[in-house]
Amino acid sequence: MTPTTLSPSETLTQKEIATLYAETLVYKALIEAEEPLKASEVARAIAHTEFDVRLARVILVTSSQFTALDRKWTLWTRYLDTTNTFDNIVRRTLNAFGQPMSSRHLASELEAVYTRPRFVYEDMLNRLTEQDKSYFIVTDDLVAPVSWLLITDLQIPYSGEDEVLFENFLDDDSVYPYVDAANEVRLGADSLESINALLDTVGKPLSAKVIQFLAYKRNPDAFDGRAFFQALVNSGAVPLLDGTWISPTQAENLLTYFAEIAEQEVSDSLEAEAQESAQPLVISEEDLEQLVETIQENDGTTLAHRLLEDTFEILPDYVTYASDLEIVVETLSNDDRLVYLGGDRFRPQGTLPAYIFSVPGLFQFPETNYTDLEGNPLDLLLETEGFDGGLEREILNPLAQDVWDDEESSDAAVNPPANARTIIKYHHKQIGTLPLCQFPNGFFPTEPGILEVEFILPSSQRIGVWVNNETRLLYGLYDWFQAIPIDSGAVFTLERQASDRYIVSYNDESEATMFVSRNRINELLALSQRAEDEQIATFEIVREIMEHSRKGLEFLTLLTEVNIVRRTRRHLLASILSAYHCFFQRGGAWVYDSKKLSQGFDKSKRKYLNR
Repeated sequence: MTPTTLSPSETLTQKEIATLYAETLVYKALIEAEEPLKASEVARAIAHTEFDVRLARVILVTSSQFTALDRKWTLWTRYLDTTNTFDNIVRRTLNAFGQPMSSRHLASELEAVYTRPRFVYEDMLNRLTEQDKSYFIVTDDLVAPVSWLLITDLQIPYSGEDEVLFENFLDDDSVYPYVDAANEVRLGADSLESINALLDTVGKPLSAKVIQFLAYKRNPDAFDGRAFFQALVNSGAVPLLDGTWISPTQAENLLTYFAEIAEQEVSDSLEAEAQESAQPLVISEEDLEQLVETIQENDGTTLAHRLLEDTFEILPDYVTYASDLEIVVETLSNDDRLVYLGGDRFRPQGTLPAYIFSVPGLFQFPETNYTDLEGNPLDLLLETEGFDGGLEREILNPLAQDVWDDEESSDAAVNPPANARTIIKYHHKQIGTLPLCQFPNGFFPTEPGILEVEFILPSSQRIGVWVNNETRLLYGLYDWFQAIPIDSGAVFTLERQASDRYIVSYNDESEATMFVSRNRINELLALSQRAEDEQIATFEIVREIMEHSRKGLEFLTLLTEVNIVRRTRRHLLASILSAYHCFFQRGGAWVYDSKKLSQGFDKSKRKYLNR
């Protein structure tokens, strides 16, 4: 990966300095955590409003300072070669941080490198700083290498500015442009404000040695490197990873660039590659409790893939994403505190709407026993072998079937179609439901018993729809149905994008055999009221409807109109049409002949009566 850290000698843009500042904040968060962190944990540890998880991911992925470790992020310095000397490891650890480090945190970093107890290195660091040769205590237990101090005690006869510059690897261009500013703010260890005033005046990061040299130049005789470095640390100036410092005001201004940096595009494969070594996700008891708590705090449905990304920070381009999502879904599905709704959807127990657990009374079939004047039953039921005119096939049409009057569903197809055409029947439009029998087996998942799916309407609005595999109904379409001007027979199609997401297409189309005009609806409702008041047999309802259509009606059209008057099973209607002489088929339509009404029941059908 390409490092984001640039050397102090380079001219940086404000955005590049802001990136370096963000990288420093991430590095500091990992130092203080003393263990690997997830990106979201890094963002929370930094606690800047402007520093979110998106920015944390950009910095962690693009910086050479960090590496992934089993779904978390850690520092590369924790993998330094232990064949190097102890002094070398300590120096490289401090130089990588670019600022003094507490002896506790430094010991923790050494523990990570050497995998020995921290207290061992705390003792060693105490001895090193007591010797005061290579490392020293700056203030408040902060350790820094002596090499960070400006070297002014030169063992040569004349030690002027040129020799000091040379000995500290500085050049004229790195210091002399800022001399006037240092003089103007009266830079010195006795004035902490002067340090930040210098940085504000210069308006760019300066290395610790440049700042020390500017103070040294103002008063060489009074200059004390350790005292000045302590003043620099105590001044509130902000250190960066490359060893430069900025003022608090500059740091505050750099925050405005964070949102832009967070939008930076990184290689699609970088973060995934960083996770290549990740093992399959293991959900601990603590993780499970956090997941359940998150779901229970949500008033609606929680998606498992969101939990996977937000809780475990596993993104879709991770090589383990699919299997990890499966693990989350399976784990949550087995928790009794939650309801699994198919796909990756979950809700807390007890939060599902009560109406989705039952079939509305509107769909009940009345149990009646109507007779003629002589006491003979009118609404006779035949075996299918006694049906005429292909009615045994007609009743199997999915459009003829309805809730509580459908064929037993077979096992779902291995590869069900991705598209389905459906018709909105009158009763279903009234309450916003659809019967599952209109859809191919497997078009909606058959498990679990209750599903929640998303319909994307033609207006692009997304609505939640409930699918109950037990009641064989879809619920939750009332509002959309009310916007459709057709009372019976409106046609729309569904395209399955995912097991829980469907696109709705509707173009004001209607199914001719099931379309019923508003005027005709009113006539049928009037007949419905009269049939209830006068206890009219279904046979008589069929006869009155067919008298209205002298040219005859197709079975599906007749079934549609009869059901608006009274809920009637398709088998009963087919039986009535086949059992009486007054009904016959002509050119594919069923016709009523009033002249044959007196002939009554076709006695040849007696052997087919359903007893």
